[in-house]
Amino acid sequence: MGTALNALKLLDYFSNARPEIGLSLLARLSGLNKATALRHLRALEEFGLIEQNPMTKSYAIGPAALRLAALREIARPGIESARQKMQAAMQIVGESLHLSLLEKNGLQTTLVVETTQHSVRVSLDPSEMLPLNATASGLCMLSFGPAHLRVQLDQDVQVQFTESTLTDPKLIKEQVAQIGISGWANSSGSYEDGVFGYAAPIFGIDQIALGTIAIAVPESRATSDRLPEILSALHALSTDMTADFGGQLPDTFPTEFHP
Repeated sequence: MGTALNALKLLDYFSNARPEIGLSLLARLSGLNKATALRHLRALEEFGLIEQNPMTKSYAIGPAALRLAALREIARPGIESARQKMQAAMQIVGESLHLSLLEKNGLQTTLVVETTQHSVRVSLDPSEMLPLNATASGLCMLSFGPAHLRVQLDQDVQVQFTESTLTDPKLIKEQVAQIGISGWANSSGSYEDGVFGYAAPIFGIDQIALGTIAIAVPESRATSDRLPEILSALHALSTDMTADFGGQLPDTFPTEFHP
């Protein structure tokens, strides 16, 4: 089981910014020697999870990953419905949106809808793992997600991305407690300078967050007069997408979001 898990972990190094990776780089990224990395790659290739470019000899995600993604969508429909709702919300608020789902102890960006109304906009990587301490989505997940995420705050070193990033577990927990009351989270340049984020939870059937929906706004447009419109769209998305994913809102969840 350990060998299979180590092989599957290699898939985490692929992203939009790095769609193809050679053996040497993958060995360096993973800390494995080349022989071990090659053995894992061949196992993944045998099952179609990766494929090798015959020209460059680099590796990329294979066709089996697409088949598994399609099967997951059949088993747990919601992504396509989420895309449609995010497109509609984008037309209203005029900003980029992203859906993120909890994966183990991290938050995986699953779906991105970028605004078509502004040339200056927030662009997002649809395969990015979001830090819990530095993003509105992450703080929202800490508030409404599984309890072990909050316990983990005291065990892990929190990375500082900008001067605004919260790294003190005590301060993070204080903000998380406030988010639990308001129902929504925000970040002001704490992950990337000049980017403001607003996020709300998407709940599962157990009333624990399985993901988040967020709106990302450039600082120049993150004005107080726009906040009511953004929060109204965010609450509607949180409510509707919880239903789409077969979830249920907690009884204590706000019926509307207030600035």
